[in-house]
Amino acid sequence: MKSIIAKIRPPFLSLIKSGIKKHEYRLASPKYTSLNVGDRLVLVSNQDSRDFAVTRVNKIVKYYDWESALEKHWEEDFKGLYSNLDDLVKECHRFYTADEIKEYGIDVFEISLDEPNFQNARFLLDTNIIVQRESVNNCSLEISLVYQAIDKFNGTKLYHPVTAKELAGYKDEPIKNAMLAKLNSYEKLSETTICDAYFKQIVSLFGNDENSENDNEILYQVYSGRVDFLITEDRGILRKAEGLYLRDRVMTSNEFLTTVEKQNPSLIDYDALSVSLVKIGSLDIDDHFFDSLREDYDGLKFNQWLTKKSESDAYVFRNKEGIQGFLYLKTEGKDEDYSDFYPRLEPKRRLKVGTFKINSTGIRLGERFLKIIFDNALKRGVDEIYVTMFKDKREEVLGLKGLMEKWGFVEKGTKKNGEVYLVKDMRNYDDTKDPKFNYPLLKKNYAISFLPIVAKYHTKLFPDLHLKNEDAMLFDTACSYAIEKIYVTAWKDVDLEPGSLLCVYCMADYNKKYRSTVTGVCILNEVIKVSSADELVEKCQNRSVFTESELRGLYNKMRFTTIVKVLYLKPFDHKVNYDCLENNGLLGTRGGPRLNSKLTHEEYLELVKLGGEVI
Repeated sequence: MKSIIAKIRPPFLSLIKSGIKKHEYRLASPKYTSLNVGDRLVLVSNQDSRDFAVTRVNKIVKYYDWESALEKHWEEDFKGLYSNLDDLVKECHRFYTADEIKEYGIDVFEISLDEPNFQNARFLLDTNIIVQRESVNNCSLEISLVYQAIDKFNGTKLYHPVTAKELAGYKDEPIKNAMLAKLNSYEKLSETTICDAYFKQIVSLFGNDENSENDNEILYQVYSGRVDFLITEDRGILRKAEGLYLRDRVMTSNEFLTTVEKQNPSLIDYDALSVSLVKIGSLDIDDHFFDSLREDYDGLKFNQWLTKKSESDAYVFRNKEGIQGFLYLKTEGKDEDYSDFYPRLEPKRRLKVGTFKINSTGIRLGERFLKIIFDNALKRGVDEIYVTMFKDKREEVLGLKGLMEKWGFVEKGTKKNGEVYLVKDMRNYDDTKDPKFNYPLLKKNYAISFLPIVAKYHTKLFPDLHLKNEDAMLFDTACSYAIEKIYVTAWKDVDLEPGSLLCVYCMADYNKKYRSTVTGVCILNEVIKVSSADELVEKCQNRSVFTESELRGLYNKMRFTTIVKVLYLKPFDHKVNYDCLENNGLLGTRGGPRLNSKLTHEEYLELVKLGGEVI
């Protein structure tokens, strides 16, 4: 399956993109006679190269004059543009000369909009993907899911000879030999000569050093149709693919999984912390977890509410003992009726925490659910979040109320049924409060720096970042679930104020230039200096990745006397490695991603652009 790129007038392109025009008419010159059924015909506006449609050729019929080529489908293909066939034929004679038509004829391509089809496809895996999969360390969840999905689609996994050459250049002999041996489980592509003039023209715009030539060899396999898809994290390849209109065929691992999930939601279980979005109707309403809610809300009425909401979504956490957390959210507009609130809420766009209960599990499950609430509030663009509760009925509700108040919920009034309501402002930062109270809002004029963390601790502390080449088990430790994380360091003077942004930087154990990456962002909440091992242990509680004995060792042997409390905020869609930081001048004021190595806001915006920041 190869690709041919052709220019087209915007009115014709619009008809193709809307599914009306199902045939494309082209001079049967050598460029187009090389197209076969199943190949891709990419049609690009002759006015704007960013406007295009990728189509699949389903049938090819040849004619020797315009009248014969057009008469069967012209009314459907050019609907609304021409009133009769004669006018259309007259227009088409302007495209090619009579001698050209006599020599070549007209090819009529029956086309349809192309959608990626992964079933039985051939997947070329770039070196950076194979290294992440076959590392001597445990493979990441993301890459594991990529390979699982390919297997489920009965796909073929391939590598290019360039990969073997790059792996052979590793200096660590054991790692190199192990990697090369594992290539036997892939199908090897043979080397090819790049002979397409258009391909050469486009890729020449991006440089021509040895690395670029290797990238071109790999990318050409997709362009020429030798493979169906390429999965890579290489930004250079991705940019070239965009110029060649191949971005639907050349994907990052995250993009591939996202596409798979959209097309086949049952194939992916991408769940780092076991909180699932489920239909309420799939739950057992007689589960004892709901007993206290039935008690608060008139048993039968609560069951009726659950039944009424059976097609609605809710977030649920389960462990081996059953349901331990339940969260139902609802967006409300400015016309919502708050007549039973005193004082009455003013008209605003709000996120209602409709039903929220968590059991005490010792793993800070409440913070995990609060993160879900805040993420949804940001995504839905609300002005406020509110929750109602009977605060005097049981200790667990008081505990939940206290937790929410630490994270910015303020008791504002009561309802007619005796509930209190708490409101969190999602628009205005309160400078008299700490970053935790204001989370996830950012204060004005915040500083930006890095939070370097050793690779083996990264995923345990920040499991939502899905770092590559770390253990991707489902974590059940408290620090994994908490929004607030504890970072300990020997740095004596942290020159950053609460509310500063810290870019999480994972320091790889080998091949550091390419495997050390910025993975996401957190907010500095507090810096604490300790004067004893006991104080370090007490302050860290269960928010650190270290055990008590490890903390004591860090204090006594390495003088780790500084605690940095951070609030996990958001991931980067694409991980930005050290090489990319260096090439783009984003190493900060200390020449490297360290604490106190500050970025300007302009540099941070460039980093965000590279990382594809989400939320």
